[in-house]
Amino acid sequence: MAERGTYHHGTLRQALINGAKEILAERGHEQFSLNEVARRAGVSTAAPYRHFRNRDELLGAVAEEGYVTLAERLEEASGLAGLGGVYVRFAHDNPGLFVTMFRSRPGGTESVAGRAAFETLLRAITAAQRSGEIATHASSEITARSLWVTLHGLAVLHLQQPHDRYGLGGEPEQLATTTLSALLGLKGD
Repeated sequence: MAERGTYHHGTLRQALINGAKEILAERGHEQFSLNEVARRAGVSTAAPYRHFRNRDELLGAVAEEGYVTLAERLEEASGLAGLGGVYVRFAHDNPGLFVTMFRSRPGGTESVAGRAAFETLLRAITAAQRSGEIATHASSEITARSLWVTLHGLAVLHLQQPHDRYGLGGEPEQLATTTLSALLGLKGD
């Protein structure tokens, strides 16, 4: 927990974002409080409004950083099964952040970093189609969107109710691999 004056002049914005991430990790999206973020940063409850218009704008900045991290991890993945495992693992390890990233955004604006994460999946799908690793009759864009939705649904179900009975109680990487294998005939990486 940050004490008053632990941030350097000019870094309050990032201190607020970092504090918000901590709260999301500890309490989840529903228990998030802008006043608690200010307290952790050691500033008045009015200070966050110098950088963010409201709670949603701060959460939007947090979401953007989450998407950047997700995109970086997806870039490091090997193959489609590995990429799927990274996605579901990210949700498993960062549930509060994950929920925040995918909540509706004020004004309906698209996340630039979120699009970059999707583009990583799109490139992997395109490469897999060209190499013959997967054979689909749909375009790369539609296939990538379909897999994103599948992985996202798997991640959400795993977070909400990981029931062994439905095969959702395993490790995130295994869940993604078996799901993608069933849909696309992939072998685990």
